[in-house]
Amino acid sequence: MEPAAAGDRIARVLEVFSGASTTPALVETEDGTRWAMKFGGAGPGPFGLLIEHLAIAIARTLGAPAPPSRPLTLPQDFPWMAGTDEFDAMLQRSYGWNLGIAYLPDARPASAADIAGAPDDILDAIARADAVLQNVDRTARNPNLLMAAGRLRAIDYDACLYLSRALGPARPPVTTLPSGHLLAGRTPKGPLPALDLAALVAAAPSEWIESAGIDRPGLTGALSRYVAAWDAGQPR
Repeated sequence: MEPAAAGDRIARVLEVFSGASTTPALVETEDGTRWAMKFGGAGPGPFGLLIEHLAIAIARTLGAPAPPSRPLTLPQDFPWMAGTDEFDAMLQRSYGWNLGIAYLPDARPASAADIAGAPDDILDAIARADAVLQNVDRTARNPNLLMAAGRLRAIDYDACLYLSRALGPARPPVTTLPSGHLLAGRTPKGPLPALDLAALVAAAPSEWIESAGIDRPGLTGALSRYVAAWDAGQPR
């Protein structure tokens, strides 16, 4: 495992978000920064963390208002601090690199009125990013949008299909939003901005890359081919 700086090492678990399917938690690193952390010992495992970390970075490059993410490391035999025995068991399976997402302390779920009143360019950016990433987890019932400091924020990119499609057999890309998506019909047209995929892949921990059954150059190449095919196949 790569060495971790003080800002990467988890010092405390402050609260468990038990309502979420992957049981994330509010944590604090040794430098006092707070993060919403998703764990490698939860359902999707390290591959799920890779999906979300890369997806957040791509979405942000495409202009979507997603909070930034960062790999955080959890020491082995981390002491019990919060939650249930089941949470602690999952925590002990998660030593090493996990995924921290910038914590928004004043955030609340976005209402239908919040979404309807959001600027068109923000909704277009969320829609375009979700189309590229094939995000199936942004529906009217579960929009995965927050309001924080008066701004719409897009969260939860762990159910995106782009990486499985990039690593799977070659096939024509799907350039529309998934069926049932909250913003279906809003996908903007035109070429994508440049994405430095090599830099995004370089920022992911080695164990996450290994969970995809590929090395860094191979992953960068697969993502580059996927994005190029998606861009070439979208309506102009």
